[in-house]
Amino acid sequence: MIRTAFEFIKGALDAYIADRENDPANYSPGNIVELGSVVSPFNNNTSFDTTKHITLTLIGVEEERREGKRPYMVATDDRKMLKLNPPVELNLLLLCIAHSADYNTALRDLSDVVAFFQANAVFDEQKFPDLNASVLAPGEEPWQRIDRLSFRLHNLSFEQQNNLWGMFGSKYVPSVIYKMTLLTVLDTRSREATPAIVELGVLDK
Repeated sequence: MIRTAFEFIKGALDAYIADRENDPANYSPGNIVELGSVVSPFNNNTSFDTTKHITLTLIGVEEERREGKRPYMVATDDRKMLKLNPPVELNLLLLCIAHSADYNTALRDLSDVVAFFQANAVFDEQKFPDLNASVLAPGEEPWQRIDRLSFRLHNLSFEQQNNLWGMFGSKYVPSVIYKMTLLTVLDTRSREATPAIVELGVLDK
């Protein structure tokens, strides 16, 4: 589900920037945004794909806890009911890094990212039918699907920014953080089913 969300945002942001810039020589569709870690897992060095403009990386995960969440009852094809736990609602911290070697270009790229999320704060399948396009077998692996994504800007103090980039072992690069709230689809595997109530009757006394 997390991969599904990131792959969708990568594609949608890439297409938005390509259309907004209208400069195929420097902003070729499909070659603007990448998913990747700030630090290489092989040598712990900061690593960006210099052929891309924006890198998206996950820097934190937390559960969104709400009062009143209750189990779901879902009917199966054989007229039974599955009792499912409420869907997980996660907050993911998405770091968007504009790492162009040209500083002015990096600032323009960062403005494009902010404009994208300002124009699209919420994503669902009604408005974005390709939200789950990267899920190859949705019927067999429903837990990879997502219902909705929402975004809000996440502010860091100077001290927090310093700690973040210090953790990467790098100097600050133009970037912005969004808190992405992800609502998942229910996982129906390994659940015991109970017969459904198909009719009501009155007992004679």
